Amino acid sequence: MISKLIRQSLKPIKRAAQEKAYKTWLKLFDELNDENIKLPVQVKAMDIRFNVHHVGTFLNQFESIFIDEIYRFQSKNNDPVIIDCGSNMGTSVLYFKQLYPQAQVFAFEPDAAIFGILQSNIALNNLSKVEAFNKAVYIDNQERYFLSSKAQSGSIVNDESGTKVTCIRLKDFLNSFDHIEFLKLDIEGAEVEVINDIKDLLFKVNHVFVEYHSYLNQPQSLSTLLAAFESNGFRYVIGGDQKRQPFTNEATDEKMDFTVDIFAKKI
Repeated sequence: MISKLIRQSLKPIKRAAQEKAYKTWLKLFDELNDENIKLPVQVKAMDIRFNVHHVGTFLNQFESIFIDEIYRFQSKNNDPVIIDCGSNMGTSVLYFKQLYPQAQVFAFEPDAAIFGILQSNIALNNLSKVEAFNKAVYIDNQERYFLSSKAQSGSIVNDESGTKVTCIRLKDFLNSFDHIEFLKLDIEGAEVEVINDIKDLLFKVNHVFVEYHSYLNQPQSLSTLLAAFESNGFRYVIGGDQKRQPFTNEATDEKMDFTVDIFAKKI
């Protein structure tokens, strides 16, 4: 009963914080949708400065990360280790550093142009204890072809339609840590292969976010991800970008029938 009363008493504070973020988002929406705006552009919001290279991507990220706070987690440590795979322009990195200023953040972004924006946002906000890598997180350390959308999504491809990028095997990187508080995998289709490769190291991790991509005419493997979490003692929640009419809406522009977010927490 007491804990319920405490939660109820904190609701106005939470709503006020969300309302501030939402009002900020509305202001950003007006500013960034000015037809005369020249990109990239620098904006200030929530006491953070952002270099923005793509309006739609940034507004979507700001809404989910700063208003909905989909990456909020609780840590017993003031300096948790956070590994952010698929950092894009760094909106998630900036949120993590606001949530835990002493956090050690390792950010990976394979798109060279977007990586430059990520670096500029780290420097612009004088972030310490952040290391950024212009590499694609994968299951080996080879060079592969990467197809960029110049916005939010980009993926490793099996032909020469993209540009060459250097990969880093996530399993090798995880081996250098005794404990990881938060692992984010937003790697546009490579998530199943990577989770399969690191599943015997998930015991080191407390929180995992994965965006799963289901491609048309390819076998679905969501169960593979969930089995890896279940076997490592995680409790998960599934949500995300699902169609209003899943039986009739066959695909998106990326030739996917759906994407889904998985939030897994060690129990």
